Amino acid sequence: MMAPAAALAQAATDEGEIIVTALRRDTRIQETPLAISAVTGAMLERSGTTSFTDLTRNAPSLRIVDSGPGNRRVLIRGIQSSGEPTVGVYFDETPVSGSVSTSSDAAGSTPDFRLFDVERAEVLRGPRGTLFGSGSMGGTLRVIFEKPKSDRVEAAFSANMSSVRSGGYGGSVDGMINLPVVEDKVAVRLVGFYNRFAGYVDNIVYRRNDINDGRSYGGRALVRITPVERLTVDLSAFFEDVATDSPRWVAETGIDYATDGRSASGNYDRNRMYNGTVRYDFDAFTLTGVSSYFDRSRTVVGDVSDTFNGRDTAAGCRTYLQRNARACTDAELPGYLRQTREIQVSSLYQPQNVKNWINELRVSSAGDGAFNWTAGLFMEDRKTVVRSTLVLGDPQTGQLLSPTDPYNIRYDRTINDKLKQKAAFIELSYKFFDKLTLTAGTRYFDFNKVVGGRIDQGQIHYSSVVTPYQEVNYQEDGFIYKFNLSYQHNRDILVYAQAAQGFRPGGVNQVIGLPAELAGYSSDSLWNYELGVKTTLAPGVYFNVAGYRIDWDNLQVSARTSGTGSVFGLIANAGAARIYGAEAELSATPVTGLMLAGNVGFTDAKLSKDQVSTIVTATGRKGDRLAYVPRLTASVSADYTTPLSDTLELTMRADASHVGSSWSTLAPADVFRRFIPAYEVVNLRAGMQGPDGDWGVYLYVANLLDDVAINSASSSSNTGGKTLTFSLPPRTFGMNFTKRF
Repeated sequence: MMAPAAALAQAATDEGEIIVTALRRDTRIQETPLAISAVTGAMLERSGTTSFTDLTRNAPSLRIVDSGPGNRRVLIRGIQSSGEPTVGVYFDETPVSGSVSTSSDAAGSTPDFRLFDVERAEVLRGPRGTLFGSGSMGGTLRVIFEKPKSDRVEAAFSANMSSVRSGGYGGSVDGMINLPVVEDKVAVRLVGFYNRFAGYVDNIVYRRNDINDGRSYGGRALVRITPVERLTVDLSAFFEDVATDSPRWVAETGIDYATDGRSASGNYDRNRMYNGTVRYDFDAFTLTGVSSYFDRSRTVVGDVSDTFNGRDTAAGCRTYLQRNARACTDAELPGYLRQTREIQVSSLYQPQNVKNWINELRVSSAGDGAFNWTAGLFMEDRKTVVRSTLVLGDPQTGQLLSPTDPYNIRYDRTINDKLKQKAAFIELSYKFFDKLTLTAGTRYFDFNKVVGGRIDQGQIHYSSVVTPYQEVNYQEDGFIYKFNLSYQHNRDILVYAQAAQGFRPGGVNQVIGLPAELAGYSSDSLWNYELGVKTTLAPGVYFNVAGYRIDWDNLQVSARTSGTGSVFGLIANAGAARIYGAEAELSATPVTGLMLAGNVGFTDAKLSKDQVSTIVTATGRKGDRLAYVPRLTASVSADYTTPLSDTLELTMRADASHVGSSWSTLAPADVFRRFIPAYEVVNLRAGMQGPDGDWGVYLYVANLLDDVAINSASSSSNTGGKTLTFSLPPRTFGMNFTKRF
């Protein structure tokens, strides 16, 4: 690996020459003084990547808790807790948003657009609050799609077929066409896809197999207009529709990938995203204006039948109907028993909509002098509406009864959540002696959050009653900072030290009837202290390493009011965490046609203070490990291509990843805490292709070792104490055909 062939120097160097825009201006990745991983579209295609969940194989310390399409939580460096996202997820210039749902937890439902026809993906590790704003306190994940080209006609096509062990069949079709409209002035690029999910979860109650099959379809249209050389206008529209039953299964059945659910669970998601980006290149700087509108309509269905187990008794009538004031009479008991038994086959049916309008104006230096800078203004206006209803299921089939029939609805609550945010930011860099660069940045933020809600139909088992609309608001402003010192010893060695701050907005709890002094919770913030080295050991051999410490204060946590009779679940600020970690990445081309890559991340994330305040008592105590944060993650890959003739190449790829064990909640004494075991996943891919990549036929196997790779396991009163489990699919065989025109 230390002595790559001279003939490969140019090809190998290209990977290290990836140009990224993590500083909001173009820089070579090995000369960017940040912990950043980047992968080109060609690399994604070679590995068969179609979702950003697969990017965990390319970046250390990146963790995605995958609960199925539309239900993904993105974590970097162990920064995870309830509330707003801790990682900013961008598609081109647009940050995408999850729904706050009924638990104020927007981080748990990150949407995922399909990765086809991608220019590159970037994973920025560590706080990026000064340039990317709130939600980037742990880092930022960016996907940059290919843009229209006005000098050529081109097209691409990919077809995929797959079969899951003891499961169903899946398939997908992706296509792209690029059309010049006015030569060198206007071009259009159209991308579309259809995807059929292969089911593998069986329902043992109704004897139905592969219940989590489903489908998604969508696409995007992009227009690039360059009326003059210096001016670029990009317009885009994205659409995606997802419909699938939930892939969750229940550990207590004793059978992997099996559920004993009695009512429906699933996700039905429609995403629309529109963006206009205008860029004008002046001699000394570039002016960029961005306006984006994100519209997400989503219905989440979750089986909660087990919540009501054992309550259809006279004792239950006394507890829930009469609130322990007296026993139920002979006239009251039959009605209570009938209504309680009906909801023992029921689901929470939650339609929700997010509309987010985002505008940004920024100016960046040309980047060819000693002094470089970026400054800008940002505005966000997000509106969310969530309706949560308890809907009866058919006890014979488990299918949900019509949610439009009032008889089938046994609980009805509506939440309105509005977030308005304004910010101004600036980052300045100056290079001393042509080697030493000092960077300083700050961001001023001002946000206002308003939350209102009502209960139109109460539910005795939820201790809720009809409540008129109530509204509260919370406002906060402040500054965050970043300092970076880097030393470019030569083109092959870069050393940097950084102290950077990250934050996310506070808000208002959605709990109707909560005392006013408990309604609001403030933003939480952290400082990340980091030391890193980036090296080019030989032409085409890159080794980067970073170590860090994170001090996270005023955590937003799920909690309950303190004292006797505490009944209000809410988000509050309590406790602190300290995280130590290290990351290393290596890529190399040791012989002709062979590319090797590997990365490893170590994260020790624990509470440094008890989660106790004068207002709330949460579950965490000093020394508890943060939830869903494995101590060790690692991956390796090998990609080999060799010519068989002038018109034919053989290509082979193998990759393996390890994810360490973790826990689902903080406290060892928590009865709902679940252990998530470590797992390893091995994938193989091999095929024949044209020497110019204009066509290819590939066979692949995912999860070769058929490991039960659990990435999420949780329990609560809504599950009756059962463990809801989400995992990667079992061993999957497939075939892929690609063609470029």
